[in-house]
This record gives sequence, structure tokens and C-alpha cells, in this order.
Amino acid sequence: MIKKIFFLFLPTLILFNACSGSKKLSTDKSPFTQLNETSQKKFDFYFYEALRLKDEAKYDQALDAFRFCLSIDSTDAGTLSEAGVLYALVGMNEEALKSLENAVRYEPQNWWFNVRLINLYTETKNQDKAIKTTEKLKSLYPNKEEVYNMLISLYKQTKQYNKAIFSLDKLESLTGIDETISFEKFRMYLELNKLKKGIQEIDKLISKYPGESRYRVLRGDIYLQQNLPDKAYEIYQEILAEKPVNPYVYVSLSDYYNSKSQPDKAMESIMKALKDDQFGVTEKVQILGQYAQNLLRDSTRFSETESLFKLLVDRYPMEEQVHNYYSVYLQFRKRIPEAISELETMLNINPKNEQTWLQLIQLNLASQNFKQLLEITDRAIVNVPEMPQWYYYRAISQFQLTEYAAAIETCKSGINIVKPEQNALKGDFYAQIADSWFKLGSKDSAFLAYEEALKVNPQNIYVMNNYAYYLSLEKKELKKAERMSGITVEKEPKNSTYLDTYAWIFYMEGNYVLAKYYIERAIDNLTPEQDPGVVLEHYGDILWMTKEDSKALEMWQKSYDAGNKTDEVKKKIDEKGWKRE
Repeated sequence: MIKKIFFLFLPTLILFNACSGSKKLSTDKSPFTQLNETSQKKFDFYFYEALRLKDEAKYDQALDAFRFCLSIDSTDAGTLSEAGVLYALVGMNEEALKSLENAVRYEPQNWWFNVRLINLYTETKNQDKAIKTTEKLKSLYPNKEEVYNMLISLYKQTKQYNKAIFSLDKLESLTGIDETISFEKFRMYLELNKLKKGIQEIDKLISKYPGESRYRVLRGDIYLQQNLPDKAYEIYQEILAEKPVNPYVYVSLSDYYNSKSQPDKAMESIMKALKDDQFGVTEKVQILGQYAQNLLRDSTRFSETESLFKLLVDRYPMEEQVHNYYSVYLQFRKRIPEAISELETMLNINPKNEQTWLQLIQLNLASQNFKQLLEITDRAIVNVPEMPQWYYYRAISQFQLTEYAAAIETCKSGINIVKPEQNALKGDFYAQIADSWFKLGSKDSAFLAYEEALKVNPQNIYVMNNYAYYLSLEKKELKKAERMSGITVEKEPKNSTYLDTYAWIFYMEGNYVLAKYYIERAIDNLTPEQDPGVVLEHYGDILWMTKEDSKALEMWQKSYDAGNKTDEVKKKIDEKGWKRE
């Protein structure tokens, strides 16, 4: 049978790009080496030539030029630093560290030379040296914010939380009380199991920004996370007493009610938050994403949920994600045409969204609306032409519409843009070509395409099944067909389609005992969605050969009544079987 189917450490970029190598990074004259005019001109020529080569990504040649400069002046810190960068780029970390360390040794006060060295220490997991160098840099630049950011990151990496907090305090003395710093200190205190100290950081924000309720809500959330729900609830109620409409409190109250096993009140709070105009679309989409499954599961609030979705869609008509969540809701309610309409709206907003096209295609495929699927895949190819998947679904729709030659050409177009890592998809294309050739009567071409499909993806049991079945219909290479079909049954022992194919091959080989065993397993595993017609016809044929005539006639009649109204089945019924040899 055929089957169809964070405090951020200074980035590594600084090591490579910051201060692109200009000699201005170093002192005008090295305190270690004084060059005569001729040597200086030669040095300068090769230095700037090296920079040019570096900008053109000719790293080996650039390194040669920098090395020549160092043969003239081995103490030039700027050249050492640039050479260190290039050594790191080509993976020569030992040489890179040596060059950058020498650059810092000759010009210890140069900010960028130090930063490059610190980054490389970090990249090579030399955190202790990175910290030591950064601490020296801090003594040189005690009021520079960036040095404290670097120290904080390094202390966190090495779990030196007390030192990280000390650096955060110093940074705070330079910048003033800041939300990011306070939150970071709060997290550090939690790592040290000092909750009270952490809460004091949040209290500082509350004192500085008394009108900002988010910080008070956060204080309640902290209590909730620490399994102190009653303290959290007390804070939420204090906020609502001052300002009864507060979306941040509603979201937190939802978590509180969930902790108290009161899902109805939790959902009620979320509804209030989503309806509140104080939240912008970004916040509402985030809340929707977090609580979408709860909204879908609560059948007692379907009417309210739908009203909410419609409200959000009307209020934010150009917001893709709102339409997307509404589409998911409609699909859950099995209102597919309306869900498709929401997806079409999303494509009007953003016709380049691959996931929206995919959802639209899959809904039409599931509905077996192949004419519409063909039109959609044509549009998808125009808007996102680099996706070979669109060609595959287009070929499926053409195959189902009996446009077999067109399906083959579509598959060939898709194969041309398949990426090397998409072997499974490439195999599916060849399988579709094979199925189409068989329908066109070109059986040898079909078998060659099946071989190509298995060459690309030897584990494709869908291909094995179809190939084996078609071989059995032609009574060709039945042992090969049996081996392939056996693999499919081993992989999926309850797949009625694969069991039917296996049974039919045994039937063609004259092994009616095994044929009957597997066809009965196929019938046992039929799902309500599957068409039983062909399986029942096969069962009747096998029963006829085991001389169970009345039962065979019964199966043929059931097959016919199930919709398998072919002339062959009708003839078997009317003539009560056929003459057995």
C-alpha cells in the first residue's frame, strides 16, 4: 500500500577591530629604540602596508609585514599589539599572547593594548591573568566605567561574587543608582544566599523612584520566588490600594494565584493585564506567549478569550504576533477557515515570513485543499524563492491533482536549490518524482528515482515502502521488496500502511500464511482517519487464496462499501472470486 504523506564583558571584536592599528596607539618615539630617518621611513612604510593587508583579510602577508617592522624595532608596542591581534585571528594563541604581553610591557598605560590582552586572556581561559591585568588597569584608570564592567564580568565568571559586588558599588558611585546595577547586585547577593542584602538593593530603587510601581511589584515577586506568598500578596494589595489599575500587579497576582492553586483567579488577572492600555503591544505579546496555552485550555472562558483576542487584533492590526496567537486559538477551536484568514493577514503585513507561509501550507495540506495549496505555494515561491520546501509542497499538490508531469518538473526545480545539509528533503523530492513517474506509466524511471532517493537518504522508510509496493505490483525483485518492507515494519510495527505492503509482498510470493498474519495486523492497526478500502480488498484476496471464500466475499463487499468502487473489486464480488490454480 502506498503512503502519502547580563553585564556584558567587552566583546572579542575589540581585540580585532578597536583602534585599527594606527601608530597613534603608541608613543611617537619608542623610549627603547631610536631609529634614524631611513629606518623610520622603512618602518612606517611596512607598518601601514601591513594595516592595508590586514583590512583586506590577507593575514599571512600582513603578519610578514609586521614581523619585518619588528626586525627594525622589536620594542614598538603598536606593532606588537597589531601582530598579536593577527596571531589570534589565525589561531596562534601562544604567539598572540607573547606579542600582546610585550606591547603592554613597553606601554603599560595604553588602554587599548591592555584591553586586547585582557580579551585574549579571557578567550584562552586565563581568567586569573585577565583579572590581574584588569586590576592593574583599574589603578591606572580608577574613574573609567568600562574597567569596572570588565572586572565585574571576570569576577562573575570565577564566582568571586563579593569582589563583583565591590566593583558594582564602585561603578554605582560613578554613575549613581541605576536599575541595571541594582539588579546585578541583587543577583550576586542571591548567589551568596544574602536575600536581605539583595532586597535592600531593590529598596534603594523604590526610594529613588517612589512613583515607579514596577520596583515595588518586583519586591513582591522576590517574596513569591522565595516561597513567601503572603508577604508578596500584601505588597500587591498595597499597590492596588494606591492605584487600582496596574498591569504589572495583575501579572504578578496571576503567579500568586497559581501558587495557591486558584487558576480561575490567575486567569482573571491575566485578562485584566491584557486589557490594560498601560501595557504596550510588546508587553502584551509577551504575556500572550506565556499564557497562551492556559487561555486555550480554559474552556469555561472561551467567550471571554475570543473577545480578548478580537480586542487585541482590532487595537493592534499591524502586529503579526497578535494575529498569530489568534490563529492558534482558532485552530484549537477547529475553525480552520478563520485561522487561515488570520495567517493571510499576517502575510499582508510581512510577506517574507517563512513560518507564516509554512503554517498556511500545512493547514491547507491537512484539509486536502490541493487547488488552494497550489496557489499558496506559487505565492510563497515568489515571495521567499530560496526555500526548496515550497517546491516540495507544490509538487504534492500537483500530484494530488493528477498533474504528474508538472510535479516532476517542480521537483527538479526544488532539487536545484536544496542545500547540502538538506539530504532528507532531497530524498523526498526524488521519492515524489518516482511516485509521479509510476503514475505516468514510466515504471523503470520510477524505480531509478527510488534508487536515487535511497542513495541520498538510506533511512527513508516512506521511500522503502512505496518502492517495495510498486515492485510487488510489477512482480519484480520480490526478495528485495520483502527486505525493504521488513525494515519499515521493524521501524514502525503498528503502521497499517507498512503492514499492508508487507502482507501484499508475501501474497505475491505465494506465502499466504504470512500474508494473512500481516494483513490482519494491518487491519487491527487502522486508524479512524485511514481509508480501509484497499487494505480490505487485499485481505479479501488473501482469504480467497487460503480458501476462506465467504469471508473473502465479505471483505470485498466491505471494501466496496468503504468507497473502493473499482471495476476489479466489483468483478470479484459479482463473480464470487476467481478460479484458483
